[in-house]
Amino acid sequence: MKDFSSLKQALKLASIELETSPLAPNSKIPLLKGGNGYLDATSDKAILSKMFSNCPQANLCLRLDTSHLIMVDVDLHTEQANGFKTLTELNKKGMKLPDDTYIESTPHDGLHYYFKAEVPIHDISKAFSENSGVEIHTRFSSVYPSEIDGKQYEPLDGRTLNDVKPAPQWLLDYITKKSTNKRPSITARCRNKLYTGQLLDEFVNGASSGSRNAFITRIAGRMFAVGAEADTVYNMLLVINDNFLTPPLKEREINIIFESILRRDSQPQFNF
Repeated sequence: MKDFSSLKQALKLASIELETSPLAPNSKIPLLKGGNGYLDATSDKAILSKMFSNCPQANLCLRLDTSHLIMVDVDLHTEQANGFKTLTELNKKGMKLPDDTYIESTPHDGLHYYFKAEVPIHDISKAFSENSGVEIHTRFSSVYPSEIDGKQYEPLDGRTLNDVKPAPQWLLDYITKKSTNKRPSITARCRNKLYTGQLLDEFVNGASSGSRNAFITRIAGRMFAVGAEADTVYNMLLVINDNFLTPPLKEREINIIFESILRRDSQPQFNF
């Protein structure tokens, strides 16, 4: 593991009024138990120091919406879902993603492009086509010096988040159109979060390589513990795997975990 200090970077970003919060080491899962995920991000240096005090190896989450930023995530999951091919096709149509902005390489050989933008708060998981390999994030993202599987997010060309450029108009138009067509802008925040709300938030926060099996096992157990039917649990695991794990597990692995937890559910209650 490389030496790094997310707190040091968080304090530096706070100086330019960017809000951050800690993530569990080697993951994209919020570190603070019982918290509100990325909504706990802050630029208050005293609060940040307290957040990171017990976990110096925490990863770093950047809140995008309050920073008026968006992030375009370009991945190479499979030959069919190749984000770099998608960028090439967009270029041919005159829809170039500028490369003079702040860009980070990711632990799994992708790229994160950051842009200034005022858009509806709406992540787009499959931007431009079903298997594009491109996602657009408007809520939060993992940033340098976060580390997954021993590899860090790394800024390119010596740039910093001070160097973020405005998003191209074609990208703003695309995000606005998709947001209008698919779902309303989300601005409300639940003040009295119940157990079910916490569980749903955990679904969406997901997990990354290195913690996916444990995450799916825990989620399956919690769903059974609140009385969900086996079919419901299994179908929800497939949805979570496809949408919130990076990269998704193979279906065979989901089946093994599900069958194991189902056998344990023969007992009156789970103790999670």
